[in-house]
Amino acid sequence: MMTTDALNRFSLNDRVAIVTGSASGIGRAIAVVFAQLGARLVIADKDLRGAEKIADEICSARADAMAVNVDVTVQEEVDRMVKSTLARFGRIDILVNNAGMMASSTVLDMKEANLDKTLKVNLVSVALCSQAVAGHFIERRSGKIVNIGSSLSSRASVCNLSGGGADYCASKAAVQAFTRALAMELAPHNVNVNAVAPGITNTPMHTGLWDVAVAYYQNSVPLGRLAEPEEIADVAAFLASDAARYITGQTIHVNGGQIMVD
Repeated sequence: MMTTDALNRFSLNDRVAIVTGSASGIGRAIAVVFAQLGARLVIADKDLRGAEKIADEICSARADAMAVNVDVTVQEEVDRMVKSTLARFGRIDILVNNAGMMASSTVLDMKEANLDKTLKVNLVSVALCSQAVAGHFIERRSGKIVNIGSSLSSRASVCNLSGGGADYCASKAAVQAFTRALAMELAPHNVNVNAVAPGITNTPMHTGLWDVAVAYYQNSVPLGRLAEPEEIADVAAFLASDAARYITGQTIHVNGGQIMVD
């Protein structure tokens, strides 16, 4: 039986968490799981209507949440998101950089504009949001940053499902490297920075790849199935909790063991 102290280490009670891209998919699951663990949520997304819907669902479950309309690739909007959070809750304890996009161009077909967009959404947003909260975390000598990367930061063969994906793989590998660098920079200030690297997960982002992805994963994943968003959210919650207080600069792969094969 777990002691009260052990349970408290896994709790997010009264923590204030910003989760970007949380109107749907993995971000939505992270927000819901965090709320279930007692956190107060900022549902940050370009889709304001979707963000408001999730915030209403969380509040209906007697938790606390607010929706913020933000384009996380624009510094002024990121700064406004942070100011709005501080005005509402008075502090920030957790940042989850979840907002992202899928890309699948072959290198030969890649367009500069599409490459720029992929890097801005998947990497630059992580840097801007992290920078926006870092000063607050340093001042308080406390904070958790969890970046949502991809198992494709360490492998590329699954990209053949869509005929390309070097742009996406590169952006997510950069997130993994950024996580390590930021963890080193903020470690002296008692701030933990880690990443979760999901395999293909049952979310709207993978519409169009679904049939071939299911077949591929059934044959290549040791656990024999795709991930559900809540399975990614549970790992993010652990990294955001005091139970992970001695973990920093790490990328946790959540892909049913696929990282071990081919």
